[in-house]
Amino acid sequence: MRPRRRLELAVVGLAAIFLVVLGVSFQPGRRPGAGKARAGIPPAPEASGEATTLLEGFDFTESVGGKPLMRIKADRTIGYGPAAGLAPNLYAGEKVELTVYPEDGPPVTVHSDRADYDERTRESRLSGNVRWHDREDTVATTEQIVFKPRTRRLEAPGRVVLTQGASRFAAPSAVYDLAERVVRFTGPVEGTTTGERSSALSRLTAQQGLYRRDDGIVELERVDASSGGGDRLAADRLELQMAEKGGKPSSARASGNVRGLLSGGPVPADAKDGGPRPERPYAGDEANLAFDTAGKTRSVVLTGAPAMISEGARRVTAQRIEIGFKNGEASTAAANGDVRLEFPGGHAVAHQGSLALGRGGTARNVVLAGDVHVEADGRAGQAARAVQRPDTDVWVLTGEAARAAQVESAGSKLSAETIELDRAKQTVRGDGRARAVFSPDAQKKVNRAAFVGDPKKPTFAKADRILLEDTRHLATLTGRATLWQDDSSLFADGITLSDADRTVRAEGQVRAVMAPAPSKTAGAAPRPASVITASHLLYTDSDRSARFEGGVGVTRGSWRSTGAASTAWLDKDGQVESVEISGDVRMTDRSVGRSAEAEKALDSPKAGKTILWGSPARVTEAGGNRVAGAILTITDRGRSVEITAPEGGKTETIHRTQKD
Repeated sequence: MRPRRRLELAVVGLAAIFLVVLGVSFQPGRRPGAGKARAGIPPAPEASGEATTLLEGFDFTESVGGKPLMRIKADRTIGYGPAAGLAPNLYAGEKVELTVYPEDGPPVTVHSDRADYDERTRESRLSGNVRWHDREDTVATTEQIVFKPRTRRLEAPGRVVLTQGASRFAAPSAVYDLAERVVRFTGPVEGTTTGERSSALSRLTAQQGLYRRDDGIVELERVDASSGGGDRLAADRLELQMAEKGGKPSSARASGNVRGLLSGGPVPADAKDGGPRPERPYAGDEANLAFDTAGKTRSVVLTGAPAMISEGARRVTAQRIEIGFKNGEASTAAANGDVRLEFPGGHAVAHQGSLALGRGGTARNVVLAGDVHVEADGRAGQAARAVQRPDTDVWVLTGEAARAAQVESAGSKLSAETIELDRAKQTVRGDGRARAVFSPDAQKKVNRAAFVGDPKKPTFAKADRILLEDTRHLATLTGRATLWQDDSSLFADGITLSDADRTVRAEGQVRAVMAPAPSKTAGAAPRPASVITASHLLYTDSDRSARFEGGVGVTRGSWRSTGAASTAWLDKDGQVESVEISGDVRMTDRSVGRSAEAEKALDSPKAGKTILWGSPARVTEAGGNRVAGAILTITDRGRSVEITAPEGGKTETIHRTQKD
């Protein structure tokens, strides 16, 4: 026979033994075997007949194979029957102690002021200050309990309060299944977990619940819990794992439509940011909570599709979010799997992320990693890692070895080892192998300054650092800066492009390469590019002029000229119309062996003409012939020189050079 079935039969048998013992003791004219009979026997309860006699100091234990199954003790017991001399069918006891011994684990002991045993139903009804306990720190109190031995249940039809250490749960009624060692509460269930207002679950309500004694778990359904500090938790189900000592929950698992609120409480008086701290709503399919010994939250792990936590104006969603606490207040949040961070003006997605939560309720030191995408203020960025600097609205995007960080805005792109986005200043800065593509503004909100090439085409840039300032419509390239489009380019230590005044400035070791457009005539020899070097450059888009200063050198094929300053004029397609050189001009053309000196020179590449001004200007041929005049005009691709006399002069000389 199985142990449980044997135990049930033994309990039923106990009732019969109890009946025999009391029946013998209550025979008319006999004295009880223990104690003395008293006068003044009360009337029978529930019309069970008249009282025959009473027994004091009753103590009976039922055992099987030396193992106790049940023990009943009472200060006095009264038997009631249909008439004197007949066996009682109801027994009433006072100051009763009922102990039931399970097959394993601690026994369950019930105390009450009164108890009735009905021989017909084999049930016991205990009433008056009823309390039971099955662990050292677990006690339940109620006004009435019915013990049903056949089903091994203690049924409390009235209000029940179960206390385990510092935790307390109350319900309108409850049933204790002694075989399963589970207490089932009807709702609504009300409870606290530590008795302290500062604890994470200082108050909770549930539709119904149960307590698993062996596992030390309280299971509640349709739960709404709160803390004294303003934290909230609601879920379809909540499992509380009670600590072995102290009766406080060590952990909890909430599942089904989990939602809650984390509140930092009021800011300390000495804090710089006064007023209440912002609340942090959260939600998920499941939440696992861990508590410290004081009952304060130590961590919350949210999972869902997705889980969510909001921090001020920010919102984080992910498959898993772990919230860390310090002194009972949320201090960090780590997210993994399809992480999405929403904030005013933009959002970011990544594989994982973390936030350090500030005392004032602001998200600090946001870190995102793994295929990060950020969109904010009309910009879109990609990186291996992105960090929001503490207490600022500055984002730093970092690339990886195989892929640089990138930011795209209005069709233009910037890439670098690291990119800083300052949303307050509206700036984007790329550091380390910075590259950029400046595309024409499709919305035509800004007219971009394009010194090299066609302004209707994208211009490419690179430098050690590139800074884009949206409010000033400024782009600054620092350190080995380069702009280029097709075969045209600009090199310098630093280059600044201003879309506001449509200028380009270059400083330090300036070198501009201005390539002519390809010839439309088939088989025509390509024209050489104009190369200008200087210390400084200012390009003004309004008149398409580029002013070079400081040790200027101009080269076009075999032709080269130097001077103090130079100005180049470009056409609407970015092609060189003419280049003016001034200040101690020196010029050479290796192809024809000619050199020249002048105060100023104007070179027109498309027309194949160069004009020299001087007092006088001089041209020296390879054979030693030399001509001088106020104005010397070299035409026919350098094959002829026209000499103009000074003002008031009498003659003009034309010198025809030898053909190559």
